[in-house]
Amino acid sequence: MRLIYIIGLFTLCLTAFLKPTTSQATHVRAGEITTRRLPGTASTYLITLTAYYDEQRGRDAANAATEVPFCFGDGTSQSVPRARRVYINGNTSSVNSYTVIHTYPGPGTYTIGATIVNRNEGTINLPPPGSSSNISFYVATTILINSALQVNSTPVMLNPPLDSARVGQKFCHNPAAFDADGDSLAYRLSTPRQGSSGNCRSQVIPVYQDPTRYSVSREDGSSPATFTIDPVTGDLCWDAPGQVGQFNFAFIVEEWRNGVLIGEITRDMQIIVVDQPNKRPLIAGAELCVEAGTLINQAIQATDPDGQRVIITAYGGPFNINSDGNPLPADLQIAPEFARLINGGVALPQPATATFSWQTNCNHVRAAPYDITLKVSDVTGSRAVPSLVSFATLRIRVYAPSVKNVTARPTATASGRAIQLNWNPYTCGRIANSGGLSDTTELIIYRKEGCTQYNPQICETGLPASLGYQRIGSVPYTATSYIDTSALRRGVSYSYRIVARNPGLASNGGFSVASNEACLELPLLAPVITQVTVDSTDTQRGQITVRWSRPLGLQPGDLGAPYQYRLQRATGLTGTNFTTIATINTNIQPGVADTLYVDRGSSVSALNTTANAYRYQVEFYY
Repeated sequence: MRLIYIIGLFTLCLTAFLKPTTSQATHVRAGEITTRRLPGTASTYLITLTAYYDEQRGRDAANAATEVPFCFGDGTSQSVPRARRVYINGNTSSVNSYTVIHTYPGPGTYTIGATIVNRNEGTINLPPPGSSSNISFYVATTILINSALQVNSTPVMLNPPLDSARVGQKFCHNPAAFDADGDSLAYRLSTPRQGSSGNCRSQVIPVYQDPTRYSVSREDGSSPATFTIDPVTGDLCWDAPGQVGQFNFAFIVEEWRNGVLIGEITRDMQIIVVDQPNKRPLIAGAELCVEAGTLINQAIQATDPDGQRVIITAYGGPFNINSDGNPLPADLQIAPEFARLINGGVALPQPATATFSWQTNCNHVRAAPYDITLKVSDVTGSRAVPSLVSFATLRIRVYAPSVKNVTARPTATASGRAIQLNWNPYTCGRIANSGGLSDTTELIIYRKEGCTQYNPQICETGLPASLGYQRIGSVPYTATSYIDTSALRRGVSYSYRIVARNPGLASNGGFSVASNEACLELPLLAPVITQVTVDSTDTQRGQITVRWSRPLGLQPGDLGAPYQYRLQRATGLTGTNFTTIATINTNIQPGVADTLYVDRGSSVSALNTTANAYRYQVEFYY
């Protein structure tokens, strides 16, 4: 009896020890790691793991998930406490943030990984489903630290990775990735991984199965079923699920700058597939291209094949809202005003319309478009029938307005001939970015020989290389003039255009539409003698009238009046000993007789038109 008692007591204690571990084994559904470089140093980062927990079947486990081990990729690791827990989807799930500040030893490529001991139970494509809770959850993010990159934060994913799908219907998800630096994003599929909290290692889950193994056909009945991700928009689509259950899969968001891969994030996500008499709603996206300062009011329309009410929501950087519903950190926010979705988040009857409203401004100019992820979910009216969703993308490009009223006129500098450009004050300058670094808009001056008929279309920014313009200089956006002195030739027509460029964070800003053309021919500045007439033939009192034209192309006010003609005379048909006989000041105003002179000689130099021939030349001074 005593032996039985001891064994029973041991069994009881073992059960008590294992029970909390079993509770902790069924909670992780999805997650990803993001980073933000902190101001003041190039190697200190704020690193955040965003983890989504199952609060229905794993509330106790989620309560206990107060710390997660991080591996920083530089040989160090740390257990990071939970910073925030926000309930979503009717308290059936939660968004959990684990945040730490870490300083790296120097430039390099680092992979940050985080491991949570167990996933939640019942994942069909991590067979056997009843044991998926024994597989650890691992996600990683790779960053490139390089002083040439200036500031850099990884994109954040604003759309929670938890949705429902229906057997036989195409399912799509979009992460609503937003990069505050304006870097280009690309997407590709990956495979869920498992890790070890003890040695910072990870591996592809060997039992993972592609979701299409649980498909019969596509939504339209054709085969084979597909599981793809759009590399540009990030739309991840399974066409179509063929089995009820819970599925996990992963994809990677790549971050590119000037053609260089500078980082990537892995998102491991989960969906629930049901087989209920419900069809997914539909929503339409759009593409817009607007000049900074435009008020956007874009109608977003959605329908439901079953005639049910729908809820339209939207995710994207212009809203300044994170995936947990809280504001984005200050250094990830766009400049106000922030966008709004009018009639968003409420049940709407058929046909449903919400309005995306955004007052754009010059701080929103950038090369990369803003992708707004539109989501529609139907209202089934029954807890037994899960809501289904569909996604679309509203892609918005914001460009800078053109420089207005560019004019050109000839002028002169100490170094010689020149052309002066003038334009109206530019109205779309941006002085500094949120990271405190210089980000001043500049005006780029372009020139080519010959005039060109070119009228840029809406959203056609910069100057096409095919036009042959060359950059000759740049000035701050506050300037209103520029003097070109570079290799100018008289008698040649020069065409000028100006393009504004907002450098943006890390040179990811945008260009304006090209200005109007200012085209002129640099004046020859050589008056041409048009008439030499002997009025009187005499040995002592001869008289000759000389006429000339004004310099070709010169207008009043050019070159800085007053100007002066100097008429010179030499004796003989081949004479070269010219002497100035007259100086005539002029402003070359219309109607002024300043291009005629009657030569009567002088008391010391009589004009003998009987015996001599005379040569004349006229010089122009400014």
